[in-house]
Amino acid sequence: MFVSKYSKLAFIGAISIIGLYVAFKGENLDELAFHLSRIDLIGVSIACFLLVFSCVVRAYRWQLLLEPFDRVPLKSVFSSTMIGYFGNGILAFRLGELLKAHSVAKNTSMNTMQAFGTVIIERLLDVTVVVTVFIILIPWFPFNDIYLRYSALGFTIVTFILVAILYIILHFGLIERLRNIRWFSSSLGAIIFEMMNKTSQGLNTLSRNKGFGKIIITSIALWGIYYIETIILVRSCNLNLELIEIGILLVLGSIAFGIPALPGSAGTYDAGVKYSLVIAFNISTAKALNYAVVSHFVAYFPLLIIGFFYFLVSNTKINDVKNIEISK
Repeated sequence: MFVSKYSKLAFIGAISIIGLYVAFKGENLDELAFHLSRIDLIGVSIACFLLVFSCVVRAYRWQLLLEPFDRVPLKSVFSSTMIGYFGNGILAFRLGELLKAHSVAKNTSMNTMQAFGTVIIERLLDVTVVVTVFIILIPWFPFNDIYLRYSALGFTIVTFILVAILYIILHFGLIERLRNIRWFSSSLGAIIFEMMNKTSQGLNTLSRNKGFGKIIITSIALWGIYYIETIILVRSCNLNLELIEIGILLVLGSIAFGIPALPGSAGTYDAGVKYSLVIAFNISTAKALNYAVVSHFVAYFPLLIIGFFYFLVSNTKINDVKNIEISK
Protein backbone atom coordinates (compact mmCIF):
# COMPACT_ATOMS: atom_id res chain seq x y z
CA MET A 1 0.00 0.00 0.00
CA PHE A 2 1.44 3.35 -0.99
CA VAL A 3 2.09 5.90 1.70
CA SER A 4 0.34 9.20 1.00
CA LYS A 5 2.37 12.34 0.47
CA TYR A 6 0.72 13.82 3.56
CA SER A 7 1.98 10.93 5.68
CA LYS A 8 5.48 11.43 4.28
CA LEU A 9 5.24 15.17 4.95
CA ALA A 10 4.11 14.48 8.51
CA PHE A 11 7.02 12.09 8.97
CA ILE A 12 9.73 14.48 7.78
CA GLY A 13 8.01 17.29 9.68
CA ALA A 14 8.27 15.24 12.86
CA ILE A 15 11.97 14.60 12.17
CA SER A 16 12.60 18.34 11.76
CA ILE A 17 10.70 19.21 14.94
CA ILE A 18 12.64 16.59 16.89
CA GLY A 19 15.87 17.94 15.41
CA LEU A 20 15.04 21.50 16.46
CA TYR A 21 14.09 20.29 19.93
CA VAL A 22 17.35 18.38 20.32
CA ALA A 23 19.39 21.30 18.96
CA PHE A 24 17.91 23.93 21.29
CA LYS A 25 17.07 21.78 24.32
CA GLY A 26 18.59 23.17 27.51
CA GLU A 27 20.32 26.04 25.75
CA ASN A 28 20.59 29.48 27.29
CA LEU A 29 19.33 31.78 24.54
CA ASP A 30 21.12 34.76 26.09
CA GLU A 31 24.42 32.88 25.82
CA LEU A 32 23.60 31.92 22.24
CA ALA A 33 22.84 35.57 21.46
CA PHE A 34 26.19 36.53 23.02
CA HIS A 35 28.10 34.13 20.76
CA LEU A 36 26.10 35.28 17.73
CA SER A 37 27.05 38.89 18.50
CA ARG A 38 30.75 37.94 18.44
CA ILE A 39 30.87 36.32 15.01
CA ASP A 40 33.11 37.86 12.36
CA LEU A 41 30.66 39.36 9.88
CA ILE A 42 33.38 39.93 7.30
CA GLY A 43 34.24 36.24 7.42
CA VAL A 44 30.58 35.28 7.13
CA SER A 45 30.22 37.61 4.13
CA ILE A 46 33.24 36.01 2.44
CA ALA A 47 31.74 32.57 3.11
CA CYS A 48 28.49 33.69 1.46
CA PHE A 49 30.43 34.94 -1.56
CA LEU A 50 32.31 31.64 -1.83
CA LEU A 51 29.04 29.71 -1.65
CA VAL A 52 27.56 31.73 -4.52
CA PHE A 53 30.80 31.30 -6.50
CA SER A 54 30.58 27.55 -5.91
CA CYS A 55 27.22 27.65 -7.67
CA VAL A 56 28.98 28.94 -10.80
CA VAL A 57 31.40 26.00 -10.60
CA ARG A 58 28.49 23.62 -10.02
CA ALA A 59 26.63 25.09 -13.00
CA TYR A 60 29.71 24.65 -15.21
CA ARG A 61 30.00 21.00 -14.16
CA TRP A 62 26.31 20.47 -14.90
CA GLN A 63 26.77 22.14 -18.29
CA LEU A 64 29.43 19.52 -19.08
CA LEU A 65 27.06 16.74 -18.04
CA LEU A 66 24.32 18.15 -20.28
CA GLU A 67 26.48 18.46 -23.41
CA PRO A 68 25.70 14.98 -24.83
CA PHE A 69 22.05 16.09 -25.05
CA ASP A 70 22.37 19.75 -25.96
CA ARG A 71 24.69 22.72 -25.60
CA VAL A 72 23.11 24.94 -22.99
CA PRO A 73 24.61 28.39 -22.25
CA LEU A 74 26.25 28.65 -18.82
CA LYS A 75 23.96 31.56 -18.00
CA SER A 76 20.89 29.36 -18.45
CA VAL A 77 22.43 26.48 -16.51
CA PHE A 78 23.32 28.80 -13.63
CA SER A 79 19.79 30.19 -13.61
CA SER A 80 18.32 26.68 -13.42
CA THR A 81 20.81 25.75 -10.70
CA MET A 82 19.65 28.65 -8.54
CA ILE A 83 15.99 27.87 -9.26
CA GLY A 84 16.71 24.37 -8.00
CA TYR A 85 18.10 25.75 -4.75
CA PHE A 86 15.04 27.94 -4.38
CA GLY A 87 12.78 24.94 -4.96
CA ASN A 88 14.64 22.83 -2.41
CA GLY A 89 14.37 25.71 0.03
CA ILE A 90 10.57 25.86 -0.07
CA LEU A 91 9.45 22.42 -1.29
CA ALA A 92 9.54 19.14 0.58
CA PHE A 93 11.01 15.88 -0.80
CA ARG A 94 13.76 17.85 -2.65
CA LEU A 95 11.38 18.62 -5.50
CA GLY A 96 13.65 21.52 -6.34
CA GLU A 97 15.86 19.02 -8.18
CA LEU A 98 12.99 18.19 -10.53
CA LEU A 99 12.16 21.87 -10.92
CA LYS A 100 15.81 22.49 -11.77
CA ALA A 101 15.79 19.79 -14.45
CA HIS A 102 12.53 21.09 -15.92
CA SER A 103 13.88 24.64 -16.03
CA VAL A 104 17.07 23.73 -17.89
CA ALA A 105 15.29 21.43 -20.36
CA LYS A 106 12.93 24.14 -21.61
CA ASN A 107 13.72 25.42 -25.10
CA THR A 108 16.26 22.63 -25.67
CA SER A 109 16.19 19.25 -27.40
CA MET A 110 16.25 17.56 -23.99
CA ASN A 111 13.46 15.90 -22.08
CA THR A 112 13.04 16.87 -18.43
CA MET A 113 13.75 13.34 -17.27
CA GLN A 114 16.95 13.23 -19.32
CA ALA A 115 18.07 16.41 -17.58
CA PHE A 116 16.99 14.89 -14.28
CA GLY A 117 19.28 11.95 -14.97
CA THR A 118 22.22 14.37 -15.09
CA VAL A 119 21.04 15.89 -11.80
CA ILE A 120 21.24 12.43 -10.26
CA ILE A 121 24.78 12.11 -11.63
CA GLU A 122 25.57 15.48 -10.01
CA ARG A 123 24.47 14.19 -6.63
CA LEU A 124 26.33 10.92 -7.08
CA LEU A 125 29.51 12.86 -7.83
CA ASP A 126 29.01 14.92 -4.67
CA VAL A 127 28.40 11.84 -2.56
CA THR A 128 31.45 10.14 -4.08
CA VAL A 129 33.65 13.09 -3.08
CA VAL A 130 32.25 13.07 0.47
CA VAL A 131 32.88 9.32 0.79
CA THR A 132 36.41 9.76 -0.61
CA VAL A 133 37.17 12.50 1.92
CA PHE A 134 35.76 10.30 4.69
CA ILE A 135 38.02 7.41 3.66
CA ILE A 136 41.05 9.74 3.65
CA LEU A 137 40.13 10.99 7.14
CA ILE A 138 39.48 7.53 8.64
CA PRO A 139 42.69 7.61 10.79
CA TRP A 140 41.41 10.77 12.53
CA PHE A 141 37.67 10.06 12.51
CA PRO A 142 35.91 9.98 15.94
CA PHE A 143 34.80 6.33 15.76
CA ASN A 144 34.54 6.16 19.55
CA ASP A 145 31.05 7.66 19.35
CA ILE A 146 28.50 5.08 18.22
CA TYR A 147 26.18 7.57 16.48
CA LEU A 148 28.93 9.27 14.49
CA ARG A 149 30.46 5.89 13.65
CA TYR A 150 27.25 4.36 12.32
CA SER A 151 26.22 7.57 10.55
CA ALA A 152 29.45 7.73 8.57
CA LEU A 153 29.68 4.00 7.91
CA GLY A 154 25.98 3.76 7.01
CA PHE A 155 26.29 6.69 4.61
CA THR A 156 29.30 5.06 2.95
CA ILE A 157 27.72 1.61 2.66
CA VAL A 158 24.46 2.98 1.23
CA THR A 159 26.47 5.01 -1.30
CA PHE A 160 28.42 1.96 -2.48
CA ILE A 161 25.20 -0.09 -2.76
CA LEU A 162 23.42 2.59 -4.80
CA VAL A 163 26.39 3.05 -7.12
CA ALA A 164 26.63 -0.74 -7.58
CA ILE A 165 22.91 -1.03 -8.38
CA LEU A 166 23.06 1.81 -10.90
CA TYR A 167 26.15 0.29 -12.52
CA ILE A 168 24.47 -3.11 -12.87
CA ILE A 169 21.30 -1.57 -14.33
CA LEU A 170 23.24 0.48 -16.88
CA HIS A 171 25.97 -2.06 -17.71
CA PHE A 172 23.57 -4.94 -18.36
CA GLY A 173 20.86 -2.84 -19.98
CA LEU A 174 18.21 -3.90 -17.48
CA ILE A 175 15.98 -0.93 -18.30
CA GLU A 176 15.13 -2.37 -21.72
CA ARG A 177 14.42 -5.78 -20.21
CA LEU A 178 11.79 -4.23 -17.97
CA ARG A 179 9.82 -3.30 -21.10
CA ASN A 180 8.77 -6.95 -21.44
CA ILE A 181 7.22 -7.08 -17.98
CA ARG A 182 3.47 -7.11 -18.33
CA TRP A 183 2.78 -4.43 -15.73
CA PHE A 184 4.75 -1.87 -17.74
CA SER A 185 2.22 -2.29 -20.56
CA SER A 186 -0.43 -0.56 -18.46
CA SER A 187 -0.93 3.19 -18.75
CA LEU A 188 0.71 3.92 -15.40
CA GLY A 189 3.45 1.36 -16.01
CA ALA A 190 4.24 2.87 -19.41
CA ILE A 191 4.65 6.31 -17.87
CA ILE A 192 6.92 4.99 -15.11
CA PHE A 193 8.98 2.99 -17.61
CA GLU A 194 9.46 6.02 -19.85
CA MET A 195 10.55 8.06 -16.83
CA MET A 196 13.10 5.37 -15.91
CA ASN A 197 14.26 5.13 -19.51
CA LYS A 198 14.80 8.87 -19.91
CA THR A 199 16.53 9.04 -16.53
CA SER A 200 18.89 6.21 -17.51
CA GLN A 201 19.79 8.15 -20.67
CA GLY A 202 20.84 11.02 -18.46
CA LEU A 203 22.88 8.69 -16.28
CA ASN A 204 24.66 7.27 -19.31
CA THR A 205 26.08 10.70 -20.18
CA LEU A 206 28.94 10.34 -17.72
CA SER A 207 30.42 7.29 -19.45
CA ARG A 208 30.30 8.87 -22.92
CA ASN A 209 31.05 12.44 -21.94
CA LYS A 210 34.09 13.98 -23.66
CA GLY A 211 34.55 16.34 -20.72
CA PHE A 212 34.94 13.55 -18.15
CA GLY A 213 38.29 14.91 -16.93
CA LYS A 214 36.85 18.41 -16.51
CA ILE A 215 33.89 16.95 -14.61
CA ILE A 216 36.21 15.26 -12.12
CA ILE A 217 38.37 18.38 -11.73
CA THR A 218 35.36 20.65 -11.17
CA SER A 219 33.97 18.18 -8.61
CA ILE A 220 37.22 18.36 -6.65
CA ALA A 221 37.34 22.16 -7.03
CA LEU A 222 33.72 22.46 -5.88
CA TRP A 223 34.35 20.61 -2.64
CA GLY A 224 37.62 22.45 -2.21
CA ILE A 225 35.57 25.65 -2.15
CA TYR A 226 33.19 24.12 0.40
CA TYR A 227 36.18 23.20 2.57
CA ILE A 228 37.63 26.72 2.42
CA GLU A 229 34.18 28.13 3.20
CA THR A 230 33.93 25.83 6.23
CA ILE A 231 37.36 26.95 7.46
CA ILE A 232 36.29 30.59 7.23
CA LEU A 233 33.01 29.94 9.05
CA VAL A 234 34.74 27.97 11.81
CA ARG A 235 37.19 30.83 12.35
CA SER A 236 34.38 33.42 12.13
CA CYS A 237 32.51 31.61 14.91
CA ASN A 238 35.65 31.54 17.09
CA LEU A 239 36.01 27.75 17.13
CA ASN A 240 39.48 26.32 17.65
CA LEU A 241 39.58 23.38 15.24
CA GLU A 242 42.50 21.93 13.31
CA LEU A 243 42.32 21.59 9.52
CA ILE A 244 41.79 17.82 9.76
CA GLU A 245 38.95 18.37 12.23
CA ILE A 246 37.35 20.89 9.89
CA GLY A 247 37.46 18.26 7.14
CA ILE A 248 35.67 15.83 9.45
CA LEU A 249 33.10 18.52 10.25
CA LEU A 250 32.51 19.04 6.52
CA VAL A 251 31.81 15.32 6.09
CA LEU A 252 29.47 15.15 9.09
CA GLY A 253 27.67 18.33 8.03
CA SER A 254 27.15 16.91 4.53
CA ILE A 255 25.63 13.76 6.03
CA ALA A 256 23.36 15.90 8.24
CA PHE A 257 22.13 17.79 5.16
CA GLY A 258 21.16 14.46 3.61
CA ILE A 259 18.80 13.44 6.43
CA PRO A 260 15.13 13.61 5.31
CA ALA A 261 13.57 16.74 6.78
CA LEU A 262 11.49 19.79 5.95
CA PRO A 263 12.81 22.20 3.27
CA GLY A 264 16.27 23.54 4.05
CA SER A 265 17.10 20.58 6.33
CA ALA A 266 15.37 22.42 9.15
CA GLY A 267 16.28 20.94 12.51
CA THR A 268 18.26 17.94 11.32
CA TYR A 269 21.31 19.91 10.18
CA ASP A 270 21.41 22.01 13.35
CA ALA A 271 21.09 18.99 15.64
CA GLY A 272 23.59 16.93 13.64
CA VAL A 273 26.28 19.61 13.48
CA LYS A 274 25.84 20.58 17.13
CA TYR A 275 26.11 16.96 18.23
CA SER A 276 29.20 16.42 16.08
CA LEU A 277 31.01 19.45 17.50
CA VAL A 278 30.12 18.62 21.11
CA ILE A 279 30.90 14.90 21.01
CA ALA A 280 33.79 14.77 18.54
CA PHE A 281 35.63 17.98 19.38
CA ASN A 282 34.52 18.84 22.94
CA ILE A 283 33.06 22.20 21.90
CA SER A 284 30.62 23.75 24.37
CA THR A 285 26.96 23.31 23.43
CA ALA A 286 26.40 27.07 23.08
CA LYS A 287 29.36 27.51 20.72
CA ALA A 288 28.38 24.40 18.77
CA LEU A 289 24.81 25.62 18.32
CA ASN A 290 26.11 29.05 17.35
CA TYR A 291 28.17 27.51 14.53
CA ALA A 292 25.26 25.31 13.45
CA VAL A 293 22.92 28.29 13.21
CA VAL A 294 25.41 30.52 11.39
CA SER A 295 26.54 27.86 8.90
CA HIS A 296 22.91 26.90 8.26
CA PHE A 297 22.04 30.54 7.62
CA VAL A 298 24.92 30.89 5.14
CA ALA A 299 23.99 27.67 3.33
CA TYR A 300 20.28 28.52 3.10
CA PHE A 301 19.35 32.18 2.76
CA PRO A 302 21.79 33.51 0.10
CA LEU A 303 20.86 30.72 -2.31
CA LEU A 304 17.17 31.02 -1.48
CA ILE A 305 17.14 34.76 -2.19
CA ILE A 306 19.16 34.54 -5.42
CA GLY A 307 17.16 31.51 -6.51
CA PHE A 308 13.92 33.40 -5.87
CA PHE A 309 15.12 36.21 -8.15
CA TYR A 310 15.89 33.79 -10.99
CA PHE A 311 12.58 32.04 -10.37
CA LEU A 312 10.69 35.32 -10.74
CA VAL A 313 12.36 36.31 -14.02
CA SER A 314 11.98 32.84 -15.53
CA ASN A 315 8.89 31.21 -16.96
CA THR A 316 9.11 28.42 -14.42
CA LYS A 317 6.24 27.79 -12.02
CA ILE A 318 6.02 25.67 -8.88
CA ASN A 319 3.17 23.69 -10.39
CA ASP A 320 5.49 22.65 -13.22
CA VAL A 321 6.74 19.78 -11.06
CA LYS A 322 3.23 18.32 -11.18
CA ASN A 323 3.05 18.49 -14.95
CA ILE A 324 6.44 17.20 -16.05
CA GLU A 325 6.21 15.89 -19.59
CA ILE A 326 7.61 12.40 -19.96
CA SER A 327 8.65 12.49 -23.60
CA LYS A 328 9.56 15.21 -26.02
